[in-house]
Amino acid sequence: MDNNNIKEKIDQLRKELSEYNDKYYTLDTSDVSDYDFDKKLKELSLLEKYHPELYDPTSPTIRIGVGNPSSSSTTNYHKYKMYSLQNTYSKKELIIWKQRIHQSVSSFLSFVCELKYDGVSINLIYKNGCLTHALTRGDGEKGEDVTENVRTIQSIPLKLKGKNYPSYLEIRGEIFLPIKKFMEINTERIKNGIPPYANPRNTASGTLKIHDKKEVYKRTLSCIAYAVIGKDLPFDTQYQSLKKIKKWGLKVPETARLCKTMKEILHFINYWNIWKKELPYHIDGIVIKVNEYQKQSILGYTNKYPRWAIAYKFRQKLSETKLLSLTFQVGRTGIITPVANVFPIEIYGTNIKRVALYNNRFIQKMKIHHGDSLFLEKGGSVIPKVTKINVKKRLVNSFPVSFLKKCPSCNSSLIKENELFYCIENNCPSQRIGKIQHFVSNRGMNIKGIGNEIVEKLYRKGFLYKISDLYQLKKEDLLQINGVKEKLAEILIKNIEKSKSNPYHKVLYSLGIRHIGEDISKKLTEHFLNINSLISADYDNLTSISGIGKKTANSVKTYFSILENKRMIETLIRHGVCFSTKCILETKDFPLRGKSFVFTGKLSKMTRNRAKNMVEFLGGKVFNRVNNQIHFIVVGKNFGSKLEKCMGKKNVQILTEDIFIEMIEKKKKKEKEIKF
Repeated sequence: MDNNNIKEKIDQLRKELSEYNDKYYTLDTSDVSDYDFDKKLKELSLLEKYHPELYDPTSPTIRIGVGNPSSSSTTNYHKYKMYSLQNTYSKKELIIWKQRIHQSVSSFLSFVCELKYDGVSINLIYKNGCLTHALTRGDGEKGEDVTENVRTIQSIPLKLKGKNYPSYLEIRGEIFLPIKKFMEINTERIKNGIPPYANPRNTASGTLKIHDKKEVYKRTLSCIAYAVIGKDLPFDTQYQSLKKIKKWGLKVPETARLCKTMKEILHFINYWNIWKKELPYHIDGIVIKVNEYQKQSILGYTNKYPRWAIAYKFRQKLSETKLLSLTFQVGRTGIITPVANVFPIEIYGTNIKRVALYNNRFIQKMKIHHGDSLFLEKGGSVIPKVTKINVKKRLVNSFPVSFLKKCPSCNSSLIKENELFYCIENNCPSQRIGKIQHFVSNRGMNIKGIGNEIVEKLYRKGFLYKISDLYQLKKEDLLQINGVKEKLAEILIKNIEKSKSNPYHKVLYSLGIRHIGEDISKKLTEHFLNINSLISADYDNLTSISGIGKKTANSVKTYFSILENKRMIETLIRHGVCFSTKCILETKDFPLRGKSFVFTGKLSKMTRNRAKNMVEFLGGKVFNRVNNQIHFIVVGKNFGSKLEKCMGKKNVQILTEDIFIEMIEKKKKKEKEIKF
């Protein structure tokens, strides 16, 4: 290439990589695979190396990260720069890296191999053993201050254990979201008609930016600490530092291995490349570090990377399949989500038949045609996504996929809002079915036995049209549904009747008002003690409540401005459904009324949400944090600091999971038809 073409190519690569970086760090989205990104970065690096006259200090090869923090956030400078890591996908390059190190440091040295957690880098600053600040990596020089949200993460101690630590130190780590929690969040988003998150890494990053600490706490983020920076450290190797960090009370890479030869390093890489899918969190490679601090100091740093460390990244093999057809799903809030039906293909042990295409913008950007051959990968090894199109296999007579103009469920015209298409027809069957399904769900009214399939069948038969119709169902209606026999029909009727005792905040959440989650519904019912006061609340009343903004307030006002919704609520009240904080107090036979619980650790016989439902059904309360209102703490496996906090409170009774279940069974011995 001549000089003009070279400059043009460099400018193009810088622009592309900067845009990718900006989306990754600022918007928490990614339009390119890690492998393709690193390939472009390497190409740019080589071009810049041979053409130093085109040097640019803002080049993506020099800058560690880009992306400006949100306008409402604060930034702080790092006392010690936070570097990125050099990546390689080649074992040959890894061997060359090790040989280069031996040329610079001829004496014996060892290496530490650690899993490369796919999360958000964090810098934890401790002064006299107390956590004072938590900063994201940012551009390496300064990062976003996320201290308040980080304080909610149970695996990060607010005070270090022991006394053998310097007065000032920085602990570097990775904050990530466990795969199970990521799947739970996405399941809930899909049920609510919201597009799912792409991968755990972006979700963890976005969570740290949330302004509601309670929501951050609910996400149960985890942190793994892998490095200590400071002066007068009580150790002189990386391997020793991990042992010390653990004694100070942080989680460390338990799988880390001390290696002396390349054979041992490669064995570690090969082992985890096979077994990575068994981990409860996502990893995207292995980090190899020189163990001895003295040798690290000799090797030093480039502008971007430490020379003494490298990341070997697992290259995810793309899976190719064929687009068979498209389905457009209608969520309960009216959002239309395109889904690609593909020829079944197995990826990481999962048989993939359907892949979400997110929205119209994604379809147009990928330039998807009917009958295309699609390359799939699992984002974060969890959610399948379309990465690229095999244009070479495209049929001559194929034509581009276009978004629907009409709702596939009711044929009404769609409206567009923020890249999403909505059906706003109130009588849309899919929306009505979805709203009833949300109402009866576990997180909703928790009506056991009435699942999505039965709701749909009852709707198709004409027995259900709106939520309040549930409370007019008769045993004879249920018996007309395939698979429902007399005994089951009787139990379902009793379970519907029992749901009337659910507390006001749970009923409000179950209505499925847009933007009203479980926490917001509790806030609303604390401020507006009955449904009539909420219906008549003005905009200023609503936005004066902490955590409720313009969008939520408008959604509440819009919902209650619809006559059908108000009439439905009146019908529910006539049937005895609780729409007031008083009705629970006045209801008889609530054995846990006035009692409050908190849970810590993992329960082995039920989910945390199921246990919460059991307590609330019996009139009790469940708190996320320890406070002076707690009466019982239920302790599961791998319990956290909540237990220690409760042990100092005389009025708190400590229960094991078995004792908790025994207590519940005794309280409910007269109501055996409810099976939790």
